[in-house]
Amino acid sequence: MKAALFGKGILGRRAYEYITSSDGVELVVICKDILGAGNGSSLVLSDLPDAADETAVVGLKELSDLYSRGAVDAVVLATDNELADFCVRRLKESGITDIAFLPSYYEEVYEVEDESFVWIETDKPRLPYLEYHISFHCNLKCAGCTHFSNIISGERFGDLDHFCNDLMRLQELFWGIGKIRLMGGEPLLNPELPEFIYASRAAFPDADIRVVSNGLMLRGDMIQVLDAMRVTATYFDVSMYPPTASSIERIASICSSHGVKLTVTPDISDFTAGMNTHGCSDPVTTHRACPASHCAYLCDGLISTCAMPQLIDIYNEKYGLDISGSDSDVTDIYEEDLDGYALLDRLKSPMDICRYCDERRRPYKWFVSTEPEAAEWIGVNS
Repeated sequence: MKAALFGKGILGRRAYEYITSSDGVELVVICKDILGAGNGSSLVLSDLPDAADETAVVGLKELSDLYSRGAVDAVVLATDNELADFCVRRLKESGITDIAFLPSYYEEVYEVEDESFVWIETDKPRLPYLEYHISFHCNLKCAGCTHFSNIISGERFGDLDHFCNDLMRLQELFWGIGKIRLMGGEPLLNPELPEFIYASRAAFPDADIRVVSNGLMLRGDMIQVLDAMRVTATYFDVSMYPPTASSIERIASICSSHGVKLTVTPDISDFTAGMNTHGCSDPVTTHRACPASHCAYLCDGLISTCAMPQLIDIYNEKYGLDISGSDSDVTDIYEEDLDGYALLDRLKSPMDICRYCDERRRPYKWFVSTEPEAAEWIGVNS
């Protein structure tokens, strides 16, 4: 195969080293693609100047010409995970449709092999972000939890079989998913967490996968969980609530000793409340101001712009309310004739239930609420 490399940074260098050492691949050119005028404002999509002495460097137009003439069979994409879909669309607009993607976690110690590359189905888009509840309940009862994990009645876990089926359906709609957050609630409460991790990686080898946790329950003897995260290059993504701060060194030590990649948020000492129980907000305005307007949420075959339309029943049941949106707020991913582009458009749009959110959010100090009141979720104008 005659290949061109569209890459940058450590990931691009690792792809370059693999291609040039492979018997079955000939590296024809490296593409240099930089948007902007420099002076700190340029966006580097592809640039490997340290390899220029060994391989010809061309621009995107020249690469397109080489591809159209059959001088290049495929392009190897090895650039920032967040830019991957943009780069794919840019290559596709240049007439290039044979693209193999090297996922971002190969910047680390994982060995690059033939199987490391994901062949992209360029007739589909990429879903930028997906949230899924491994567990709906939690060991930490944060006041005003936006997913209502502190007030849910009893234990509730994500359904593994449904999840695996839903991933297969999402494969039909999207060539990849930029980031998958396996969360809750507290995901470590679910004994099937390793299976959810393996299923996510098997379905979407391109994804940045994260187990989002307060970290308090992590133990060194959770071998299956730790192994699953290590083997699949899944981050253990710890939310630094005040109780977590005193345990973070222990958490970091466990992750380090098991080869698990740890990320930690800044200290979370403040929350914000943003519900408007009167339902009188303008959906377009609140959607534009909402910090969760990009947080596509999946549950048992249903997906929505954020978790609110699928979780509001927890709040309604607890406080005897009847907050609801419209049927169009939630999409059945098994809907006949649905395609990824149409679904992306829906997930970018305001929902009817957005009228129950407040454009101005009320800040408050984080605390554990032993007897939660409905007012803990209410924003400025409700």
